[in-house]
Amino acid sequence: MPNHNSYIGAGITHRGTTRPINQDAIFIDDKSGIWIVADGMGGHRAGEVASNWVCKHLPHEVKIHHCAGKEAIQAVHQKLRSYAQQEIEYEGMGTTMIMAVKQGDTINLYWSGDCRAYLLTSNNCKLLSKDHSVVQRLLDLNVIDQDEAARHPQRNIVTSCIGGDLAKPEIDEKELTLGALETLLLCSDGLYKALSLDEIHTVIKGANSLEQGAQNLVSQANAHGAKDNVSAILISPETQVTHSLQTQ
Repeated sequence: MPNHNSYIGAGITHRGTTRPINQDAIFIDDKSGIWIVADGMGGHRAGEVASNWVCKHLPHEVKIHHCAGKEAIQAVHQKLRSYAQQEIEYEGMGTTMIMAVKQGDTINLYWSGDCRAYLLTSNNCKLLSKDHSVVQRLLDLNVIDQDEAARHPQRNIVTSCIGGDLAKPEIDEKELTLGALETLLLCSDGLYKALSLDEIHTVIKGANSLEQGAQNLVSQANAHGAKDNVSAILISPETQVTHSLQTQ
């Protein structure tokens, strides 16, 4: 497929203001066109192991499956479950995740759990993904509204992840093409639970580079008392990027 558009990404992950360790992980490979945010969960450090394991192995699976994201994620899911069974302290560990994969002119998003993708334009910030969570199911059934969802006692419970106890995770996908002045944000729930859509948009719009934008998002989330680990990756067409970037 012709390589018409090139995309550049920059990201940062931080343990936040209250958690003792960082169970988030990120992966950035502009050359291959693969970007991942993973938010681990499990016992002591097991979530950290799961998220880093996915960021290490999923890009390889994507290449094996020739960018077939769902098949790659399913393969990693099975291998992570097998890996977790080898060590008692890793039993049941898993991670939510979202991945962007460049395919020709388009970017394909794949996710399981409640990591999210947002599209940033000059005017607004739009949510692209849909959580696999208890509160999202209640929202879909019109049992609760957005205000109630933000306060719901089960707001942190996800219904799908990579690894964990599910035989087969729920994996959704979406295809998009970034416009010349548009930016894609991948993030963990620690970010969007600390910042509103308007705040996210203002921070990114005020940054001079993708790296600065990602760093400022995490700093602002922490300044707002982020109660979880915080991770963000920003992706834009290469023609939009005018500053040198350092990916982490």
